[in-house]
Amino acid sequence: MTKIKRPDIQGIRGLAIVSVLAFHLKGEQFQSGFVGVDIFFVLSGYLMSSILAKESQINMKVLSAFYTRRFKRIVPLYTLLILMLFILVPLLLFAKDVTKFLSDSTWAAFFATNIKSVIE
Repeated sequence: MTKIKRPDIQGIRGLAIVSVLAFHLKGEQFQSGFVGVDIFFVLSGYLMSSILAKESQINMKVLSAFYTRRFKRIVPLYTLLILMLFILVPLLLFAKDVTKFLSDSTWAAFFATNIKSVIE
């Protein structure tokens, strides 16, 4: 399977990144910056559908292989990020924020921060 980077999708991805960063850095000036997250969801759905559409038949074996590849690509870096934050957060943030981080990190470890937000 050849991997071709499409400049149009890369450009849209870049706009989404700039939008999210602008929202986080200057939220009062870029109030719609969260739309970048929606763009990422749309791009992910398109790319995932495109990958699966190349299969002659979609069955459990194909889906298992697909999600195994995604797991191997995402989870190791995600785990590394959380571990690095355990080192950096106590060094860079106030005690109140460290306590919040420790509470949130358990939810983050299970990819469940949205569930925590709904519960709160």
